[in-house]
Amino acid sequence: MESKKKLWRGLAAFMAVMLIMTFVSRMVYVSRLPRIHWTNPTAASITNKLSAEGTVEVVNSEAITGMEGLLVKRVCVAAGEQIDAGTVLYEVDTEDLQVQLARLEAEEQVWQEQVSAKRREAATEITRAQEDYDTTVAELDRKIADETRLLEDAMEDLDTHMFRLPKEDAPDEIWIAWADERTRIDREIEERKLAIEEAGFEKEKVLKEAGRDIEDAKSAQNEVEGAYSSNYSAIGQVQERQNKIETWKSILEDEGRIKAEQEGTVLEVMMQSGVRMGADAVMRYANAESSRIFRTIISQEQKSMVHTGDTVRISFPGSSEEVGETIDSIVQENGSYTVTIWLEPDVAKGRTEGIMELTSTSEIYDFVVPKQALHNDGGNYVYVLEERSGILGMELSVRSLTVRLLNENDDNAAIADELLTNDMKIVTQSDKELSNGMAVMEY
Repeated sequence: MESKKKLWRGLAAFMAVMLIMTFVSRMVYVSRLPRIHWTNPTAASITNKLSAEGTVEVVNSEAITGMEGLLVKRVCVAAGEQIDAGTVLYEVDTEDLQVQLARLEAEEQVWQEQVSAKRREAATEITRAQEDYDTTVAELDRKIADETRLLEDAMEDLDTHMFRLPKEDAPDEIWIAWADERTRIDREIEERKLAIEEAGFEKEKVLKEAGRDIEDAKSAQNEVEGAYSSNYSAIGQVQERQNKIETWKSILEDEGRIKAEQEGTVLEVMMQSGVRMGADAVMRYANAESSRIFRTIISQEQKSMVHTGDTVRISFPGSSEEVGETIDSIVQENGSYTVTIWLEPDVAKGRTEGIMELTSTSEIYDFVVPKQALHNDGGNYVYVLEERSGILGMELSVRSLTVRLLNENDDNAAIADELLTNDMKIVTQSDKELSNGMAVMEY
């Protein structure tokens, strides 16, 4: 009897130990299970935010050309500064200006003297050619007149000789003498006519040559006048020097100050005090009518968010100014995209940099999950929570499901797959690394 009691006590103790061990083992098992959170996919849109730095550029900006050869005394404006018409841009050294102006005026005086000499020479050549022409005409006219008078005398001699016709019964020697005289007179008349004709030809030839000489002299004079006229020299050093003298005199009268002709914004200053200016631009500015554009470059991945006609916000570092503008063009260049936005008038004056910000809301997707629910090992997948029979009876486990990523932002991801349903439980968080088929527990 006593032995039976001992047996039952031993069995009870064994069962108690087994119960405790089972409990402990389950506790250990449960303690090792990953704790997870889950959610159901929802239909929603994806909102993305894009921020891109860019530059503000002036379209049709104007350059201020330096006063070549003059010494800069002081620069009075800086890049980004707003200027009005009459604002002093810079000052030149007036003492140096006087020296440079005297040198130019001396060069101009020498040139003017050369011009006068050339013009006098050309005028003299015309006068000489005209005098030669007039002299030649007078000589030839006199020669023709002399030959004409001799012809008239011969004609009179012929008339007189015809009245002295011998009588019919005159001796033969008288008739022969008369005939010889008639022949002489006829020959003289022909010679005089020929001389007059040749003199006329000579006059025509000589006058033509003399006329050419006059034309040549006039052409030479025209070339001289053309070479030294304002129309010709406007594209040469002479007119440039004359304009420079006139400009420098006005600068000297204004005590060396160079002023803006219209209001605008200084974009760039390429000069400094104590340096002599060259022929290049020393400043660049945008006048009040100049247009401005904002340009930025976005990546291939960002392109899907940005479209022509989208409204964006543009801010400018160092300024509280912020504007809403519309994207005008998107151009692909070397694997990236250049976004161009024409700014409204009076926007971004004096600014060279800007930041474009865009909020893009997609279409509504059927299945959107938190971003942390999405995993990637070369392909995208999520863990789906399911029930199964296990050590604890019906317990939870996870199964990986390959999905396609449609869109995402920092918080959410839109996914798709034929097996996805809205009542699926998608694991969003786990305190341990998960694997396919692993048992898990909810928090």
